[in-house]
Amino acid sequence: MRTAFIRVAVIAFAVMTLDLAQAAQIQNPIQAAKDAYNKAKQQQQQQQQSQQAQPTPNQPTSAASGQPANSSSKPPAQSGSAATGANCCTPEAMKKIAASVGFVDIVGVKLGMTPEQAVAAVKGYNPNLKIENLTARLEHPSGPLGNFVRVLYTINAYTANRRQDLGPVEWIAMQFTLPPGPVLLAKVQRYTGFVNSQPVMASNLLQSLRKKYGQDNYSGGAGIGWVYDSNGKLLTRVSNAQGICAGNGLATGVPGGGSGPHPPPGETGVGVNLSNTADSQEAVPEAGPDCVPLVWVAARGVGEDIAPNFQQTSMTVVMESGALMSMSRKATHAWLQAEADAKSKQENDAAARRSAPKL
Repeated sequence: MRTAFIRVAVIAFAVMTLDLAQAAQIQNPIQAAKDAYNKAKQQQQQQQQSQQAQPTPNQPTSAASGQPANSSSKPPAQSGSAATGANCCTPEAMKKIAASVGFVDIVGVKLGMTPEQAVAAVKGYNPNLKIENLTARLEHPSGPLGNFVRVLYTINAYTANRRQDLGPVEWIAMQFTLPPGPVLLAKVQRYTGFVNSQPVMASNLLQSLRKKYGQDNYSGGAGIGWVYDSNGKLLTRVSNAQGICAGNGLATGVPGGGSGPHPPPGETGVGVNLSNTADSQEAVPEAGPDCVPLVWVAARGVGEDIAPNFQQTSMTVVMESGALMSMSRKATHAWLQAEADAKSKQENDAAARRSAPKL
């Protein structure tokens, strides 16, 4: 049974703060595994380049504009895309994607940012927000059972106040890509809680969102979405598969935001290992093939199921890159797999050198 890559762990705001630079730079010390990974990646690229066919023309989608259609059509093919082509998941390819997805933002925080850039953007928006760095446990197959290192997973920014009866509440959870690639912002979730006695009309929230992101092109119950192609253009037609990217991205949330069970201080409660980074769309739906070429923003608290005159006391907005989510997952898995293969080869070679007992 495949374990889910994202085990949503909702935690309390008051946890220990880790050093950002130290958390972002945690690396696997096993050089042999790195060499094996690089060699395997070079061989894979050479094979793919020699067998690469002609680019496939863009495929049109079919759905009614403004809502998901009952269609199985796929999103436009991204010919030569760094997220799907022969160079998928290399540090250079991830940086290229990161440079192209910053066309939307949440309070100045853009996808593809480094941790330092993201924190600077948050501070520029509201210097009074508290900042905490939260880690995941990355388990190395080359070490003993239960061996892990802590790697940066999310950075949270939040108000000291957590009671909406006393004042406004806000938290921003920023999820980053994992080693061995560069640490880049792949997903942002922002919760805004208004003072209970000062609700905001749903129509005002919707108007504000449309002013910033344009006309929404996906609607799913209590939420709406803005689905963009890799060039930053809103899709004129959104298929079911494409619209679900925004829906899933909003549903899964970001570990580390809100309040609830407490993992160890400074941690998200998320584990990353060879098993749960295996290719599985069920584990991380928004990193599936239909979502890879897309960037989307989704909002909860407005939508077709919310009356325009409904008085809202909160709103949640999510922004995400399918390419960065997918590439990070694949790169981490290939890295850990190379490490596991190197360990297996070492053990097999050692066993082959041992003599059989005297009979």
